[in-house]
Formats: sequence, structure tokens, C-alpha cells
Amino acid sequence: MESQYTWLSIGNDAPKGFLEIMGAPISDPKEFLETISGYLKDGTTLCIGGEIKTSEEGKPASNFRYEKDQELNGNVIENYIQLFNLHRDVFRSKPIFVTTISRSWRKYSWFIQEDGIMVRKDQEYRKRADDPTDPISYQGFPDGEDAMDIVDVDFMRFLSYNRVTQEHMSKIRECCKGARYHTYLADMFSFLYQIRVRNNFITTFYPEYRELDIISEPGKPDKLCFEKTMEQGFVFLCPKKTSVDSIYQDFGEAISLEENEMKAKIRKHLLENRINRWTDFSANDIDDAFTILMLIQAFNGLTGENRTHGCAEGVFYVPTREEQIILDGLHSSLDEWRSQLE
Repeated sequence: MESQYTWLSIGNDAPKGFLEIMGAPISDPKEFLETISGYLKDGTTLCIGGEIKTSEEGKPASNFRYEKDQELNGNVIENYIQLFNLHRDVFRSKPIFVTTISRSWRKYSWFIQEDGIMVRKDQEYRKRADDPTDPISYQGFPDGEDAMDIVDVDFMRFLSYNRVTQEHMSKIRECCKGARYHTYLADMFSFLYQIRVRNNFITTFYPEYRELDIISEPGKPDKLCFEKTMEQGFVFLCPKKTSVDSIYQDFGEAISLEENEMKAKIRKHLLENRINRWTDFSANDIDDAFTILMLIQAFNGLTGENRTHGCAEGVFYVPTREEQIILDGLHSSLDEWRSQLE
């Protein structure tokens, strides 16, 4: 699968909307500034994907770096600086939303086997090893650290329903080779957090005050760091740890084959907002395309069944005309990605 860095515009032509940066912005800084200048306007909320780290917290998140090419890495850093400064110029103290939870809080990761089957790995169970008083880990995990891992039947069913086969997954998995064929599906969760920005953000997010710093070391790519401050610098609203369990519940509903409240929220969000998204299909991970599939899934829920002559037939959600326009746009955004699956 070839990586594709591109802008997507999804949702409705509404007066309010979102600008979301969900991949490393490697494009020419002049072109990037021109584009975001058209997107950052009244009614727009900025969301970024990636854990914001200080210089002491290891490598920047993958969306804040591009280590394979120092020039492109420089573009990434310059583009973020332009983005944050322009946001402050336009909106003054309006916060920037971080829609990614830290790795240490993530409940699961997914491993893609060679045969294309997704195995959900229970990271919370593994973390019990850090507790010396834990009765299971103290015994050295007698059933193994993988005792709670399962084949994710629900996710495989979601993929199959969206015409992504095991054979396709055997090819797609190579996008995660650098992560040993693992993924956190982080972009899918980021979109679910974005929906909460318009609803219950007070109970979901907390403020962090950060100043940008660039760390330069000889022979190494520069690093963009977010140093903590006391009520100075840029204001970022980050997910609270207390929101993690419920966001995984939202995820389960979003990929379900049945109609539910979460799918209705996704449709409402797309109807009420225009979302301009910088995305990186197949670059380091697989979650960009799967996020679009999750949005498509919101228009495909099973609402009930009809019985005729003793036979049951499923009744599915029927999109309105306005929703169908949005749905068609979502499908179109995956044309190039799907063409690489064949």
C-alpha cells in the first residue's frame, strides 16, 4: 500500500466545523499556510491527533515528526508552528483540542496476523505486571500475558461488511510493519473524541498550558516538544483519563452492524459540521481509512426485521437525501485506497 498524504473535506457545508490534523503535515510550508488560512475562520475548532509530550517524555508522537527525511521533518515542525500561531492570531485564547489518549491509558492494541485476522490484545491485563502486589502477575502470569487476548470477531465483521476481506488485510498489515503489525486504531478514537467537543467537552477534556520548543541535536532530526507552563503559552484541551472507558464503549457501538445512539451522533455531527482533515492514508498505520469506514458504517445500521411467511428479513437504516450526499463523499474519499487493495 502506497502512503497518501492529502486533505479531505467531509460532512456538510455548514457555518461551523473542524480543522483536524491527523497525520504529519509534510507539505511545503507556504502551501500549508495558504490552505489552513482558508480553513481557520469563525466557527472552526482545531483538533490535533497525537499525544503532546515534553522533551523528557521520549520521541514526539508520530504526527509531530517525519524521521525518514530531515527536510520533511523540518516541514512538519514549521507547519505546526504556523498552525498554532495562526490559530492564536485568529482566535486569541481559544483552546486547541487534543483528541488522542496517551499510550499508557489505551486499553487494547490490535495485532494483524499474516492471514489477515485481527487479534485484540488486552494491554490493561499486561499492565498488571507493573503492580508487584497483583496476584496474577506476581505468579508470572501462569496462563501467559496473552490470556485475555481474543480474535476480534466484531471488528472483523465490521471490515467484512465494508468489503474489506482477510486477503485485503494481509496486504494492509504491511502498513504497520514498523510497529510489528500492531495498531491502536488511534484515529478512530480521535474522531469519537471530536464528537464530544460539541457536546460534553467539559466532562471529557482538561486544560494543559504548553509552550513549543524545538530540540536540535547533531546528526538527529529536530524534535517538536510541548513544555508545560503555568497559564502561559498555548491552551490545549486533552482527554481526561476518566473518559477512556466510555470512549471504548462508543467505539464498540460505532463499528456495530446495528443502529444505535453512537451512530446517530456520528450522522448528526457530519450533518452539522464541515470537517477539513489532513490525513495520511497507509503511512505508518491503517487507521485513517478505517476511520472513514467507521463513518460510513454510521449510515448502515440494522434497525429491525420484517417477517414474511415465517422468514425474517433485516431492515436497515435509510439515509436521507442530505445524508446520502455526505455518504457518497465518504465513499469517494476512499477510491484511491480501495484501488490499491485489488
